[in-house]
Amino acid sequence: MSKKNQSFFRYENNLLILLFLIFGLVFMDRLSIIYLFPFVAEELNLNNTQMGMIVGATSIAWGISTLLFASVSDFIGKKKLTLIIFILGFSIATFTSGLVAGLGSLILVRLLMGITEGPVIPLVQSTMMAESTPKRRGSNLGLIQGSGALLGNALAPVIVVAIAAATNWRYSFFALAIPGIVLAVILMFYMKEPNFNIGQGTVHKKVKPTFQEYKSVFKTRNVWVSMLMSIFYMMYLLVFTSFMPLFLSGVSNYSEAQYGAILGIMGIGMFVWQFLLPFLSDRVGRKTIIVPATLIAILLPLSVAAFHTNFALLAISIFVLTIGFGAQPLYLAIIPSESVPRIFAATAIACVVLTGEIIGGTVGPVIAGILADKFSLYTPLWLASGTAVVFFLLSFLLKETAPVKVSSKISEDSGTSITV
Repeated sequence: MSKKNQSFFRYENNLLILLFLIFGLVFMDRLSIIYLFPFVAEELNLNNTQMGMIVGATSIAWGISTLLFASVSDFIGKKKLTLIIFILGFSIATFTSGLVAGLGSLILVRLLMGITEGPVIPLVQSTMMAESTPKRRGSNLGLIQGSGALLGNALAPVIVVAIAAATNWRYSFFALAIPGIVLAVILMFYMKEPNFNIGQGTVHKKVKPTFQEYKSVFKTRNVWVSMLMSIFYMMYLLVFTSFMPLFLSGVSNYSEAQYGAILGIMGIGMFVWQFLLPFLSDRVGRKTIIVPATLIAILLPLSVAAFHTNFALLAISIFVLTIGFGAQPLYLAIIPSESVPRIFAATAIACVVLTGEIIGGTVGPVIAGILADKFSLYTPLWLASGTAVVFFLLSFLLKETAPVKVSSKISEDSGTSITV
């Protein structure tokens, strides 16, 4: 093997590939119910409000589980074991989703999925932060975050809708359960316990986290600003992605192939921008990217409402305007984790995810479902655009954390946090 190949196939890159697949699989499993809504609703006789309740139930469990188990993993230091257990757990929950018989059992299964998937996100992100070289933090985390868009938003609708149309929607969940088991086994033999110790070179200072340090995470400015942004971003994300398939199939009368193609284009756009914008933020700064991207996010739901009768124009506008999703890795993961001591990176990310899921991810889809039943399927689009205005305004409160912009050493070396 050449020296160049040895350089590429090092542990950091191999782990990046595995975590990319795991992160993407989480969103394939979680979002597949959204793409299958037209099939599921018809067979189980569910209305828009009940579909919103299903999405909200997952968010509640996801949020609580995220903070609880991410914090536990920070104190016990068993990231690898915790990650493997929860990957196997959400694979079982995915399989079980194909066995439900009604609204009650479906909500219970989605609660289980939220419990088991929630901790995977901060565990994956904090592990990659620990194993990344400083100049690649943004690009590595952006690539992993983008996998949720590529696999969850682009690939998943094509696969699950095709399986559902050819056989039955239940087989889509059965098929999605297999990759998680395979990836858990690979991690069991390949992944090393990530190093969160402070120090450089071959000698590291062992650090035992204290409860006082843990509490300081919640007092860090960038963490609580990101928490507020997360509330409105999760409302935006889940309302828009949950009701756009129903809007396209209902209002626009698009066929399964057409709305599947639109969802695929949106997923590809999200992947491209969620990699490109964090990559650029490593060079020009986090906040420089976040502010214009969140402004563009306001326009995406409006473009669907305006251009839904023209398939080509809708597809183009969706691909371009998904740049509004591109800054997501920055304020949901990268900035919070760069603002606290590295050993608490998972907790910082989990705090942001918790508030977003519990409040925004729960309330948003339910309100959107009620409005859709009472008025029309246009109203979730207006609601999504309105929430984007709020997290755009909140983005001005963030403090810069990119190493290229911050002269002092970041938390991985000094153990200090950015609080002002």
